Amino acid sequence: MNEVGRNALCPCGIGKKFKHCCLRREEEVALDATRTEGVWRRMQDWALKQFGDEIGDALTEHLDARGIGSKERPAGDDDLSLALCWLLIDRGLTDGGGVPAHRYAKLPHLSRSERDMAMRIAESRLGLHRVIDAAPGSWIDLENVLNGMRRRVTSPNVSREAVRWHVLLCRVMEGGPAPTLWGAATFFEPAEEAELLVELQRIASARDLGTSPVALESALRVGAGELVCFIPASRRAEPVPYTTEGDAVSMAEASWRVSDPAYALEKLCGAAELAAGGATDDGEGVTFDWLASRRGLLARRGVLPVGAICIESGPISVGKDGGLELEDLTSLGTFTLRGDRLEFFGLSEQRMVAALALVERHLGDLVNDPTRSVRSVEEARSSAAAKSETSPKARRHATQHTDEMESLVLEAAFRELTYRRWVDDPNHHLGGLSPREAVARGGYRDERESLLRNFEHRSASERADHLPGPEVAWLRAELGLDTERITV
Repeated sequence: MNEVGRNALCPCGIGKKFKHCCLRREEEVALDATRTEGVWRRMQDWALKQFGDEIGDALTEHLDARGIGSKERPAGDDDLSLALCWLLIDRGLTDGGGVPAHRYAKLPHLSRSERDMAMRIAESRLGLHRVIDAAPGSWIDLENVLNGMRRRVTSPNVSREAVRWHVLLCRVMEGGPAPTLWGAATFFEPAEEAELLVELQRIASARDLGTSPVALESALRVGAGELVCFIPASRRAEPVPYTTEGDAVSMAEASWRVSDPAYALEKLCGAAELAAGGATDDGEGVTFDWLASRRGLLARRGVLPVGAICIESGPISVGKDGGLELEDLTSLGTFTLRGDRLEFFGLSEQRMVAALALVERHLGDLVNDPTRSVRSVEEARSSAAAKSETSPKARRHATQHTDEMESLVLEAAFRELTYRRWVDDPNHHLGGLSPREAVARGGYRDERESLLRNFEHRSASERADHLPGPEVAWLRAELGLDTERITV
């Protein structure tokens, strides 16, 4: 972007020269920030001199509670900024004389400007805000999660990382040329907002504050130390892969001896559930994909546990018009006929059991009793690693499905379903309705908006301009939704 000349018209559109409008305001904001930082340093020096032992012990406890300060996780500048803001602005001293920031602001020898700035710092309480928009290095538009109030705050640092629908645990400092985001901020994903609110409600309940937005605002102040240390359970959870229908993923295999391979091939080709996948890589067999309706599986899926990653594999392709083809089909597994052997591989024990029934229906007496194997993903990886040490050929064969599994998990961690399929997929957040059906029925407004915000945030995070991509705009247009506020 080209720099605006001092004598050019200000880009804000008010009609003044840049030097008499936004440039002057930017200079005033920068000067105010420099002066405030000076007051903050003097406040810290005074507090550490007066209450060093108490603050030092509290700081150690605070960093320990957050798991910070070890070789594995050393404390960074933002960690120390968050901790010091809590210690000086929120944490009451044990002598009952209030918080250090207020004590400093009342010192008799301070100049009026020093006192005013110290009071502004002391009053910059924690808040919970959604990011609506941001100009990196300049400002952030925030929406208060508890009362819906929107405002623009200056932010030279946090604004560089903030992306639409981030949830920030941060402080807004009033006064001066403009409201300012003061100190470091803790970033949360939009999907973690609900966990934050539950924690805030827990703090309010533990202190008998009530459940109203005003009570939750009070909980932000009295529970600041707990909130600064809060880590959502979903962030701590180990990612665990699940199938589309909601079963835990495992490496499930079965094998049959076939008495009449030619007739078995004919029967498999005629099975409605199977689609011929072509010859194997070595040319010694033929494969069949076992297909099912994705939306049918999704409609039956219950709520997955925290940390669950739902994975699925094709078939899916893009037509000449750019539209998705076979968008409502997913593969439940692969059958391979190699001479007189029929093999099956699937991603869960439940799919293997269903595969046994399928073979029994279509092949009956043509096959013997199957051999079967079910291993966890970890067992499959260990087995593949052990074989790789003794036989390169065996390693290539043993890791075939494991490599496929890792590829699927990696892809699913970024996007469970494509945007264009999502609008018609059943969703347990919407009572089993698809987003399009929920819109048609006029229900689940907050849930729909929350789901869309997750898409927007993910899209913006992946783009250099930090703006949601056109695929998200398509989603909102398709569902006829403008950006709406979510009620607490």
